[in-house]
Amino acid sequence: MNINSVTIIRYAEVLLAYAEAKAELGTLTDADWALSVGALRKRAGITGGTTAKPTVADPYLQANYFPGITDPSLLEVRRERGIELCLEGFRFDDIVRWKRGELMQMEWNGMYVPALDTPLDLNEDGILDVAFYKKLPAKVAGVTYVEVSPLIAGKPNSQLLTGDTSGELTLLNNIPRKWEDKNYYYPIPAADVITNPKLGQNPGW
Repeated sequence: MNINSVTIIRYAEVLLAYAEAKAELGTLTDADWALSVGALRKRAGITGGTTAKPTVADPYLQANYFPGITDPSLLEVRRERGIELCLEGFRFDDIVRWKRGELMQMEWNGMYVPALDTPLDLNEDGILDVAFYKKLPAKVAGVTYVEVSPLIAGKPNSQLLTGDTSGELTLLNNIPRKWEDKNYYYPIPAADVITNPKLGQNPGW
């Protein structure tokens, strides 16, 4: 017996699943939007876009992520899933469900770094948080230092800048990214195929 209070499913996920289903069906109303995406935005302190669904498609989302989608509401729901469920283990399944596996090949860009060796106050609380460097400078107490030189101890660094002394952080460009259509499916385990050869195997595996 277990008496722990454990979150089985987060209510935000329920609201986003509801909004996505309605948007995919083309039946999402302003009331639906306010009850789902709007409620999540209000909870986060966002004041815009909470009462009515969007009427203009975001050209950046269309061009870079979902070129086949023209419905502004569906685009925004997909954006909201990426924001609300970030680092919660949903992104890969979302990309597979949307058949946008090519997105797995995109470069991972992070924050913009205006200059090396300059401590930054990331959350604007008056306290310096982090500094990026290629050659370790004199340290400031309380600041986390992150190396962005191409090699660390003779091995490729996984975190670099797009420019020489400033630019966006790029992550894990030292690891090849290649998407294949077979990745839309998991392989059927060899032990199961041996037990029942009639199962066959998923395409590409």
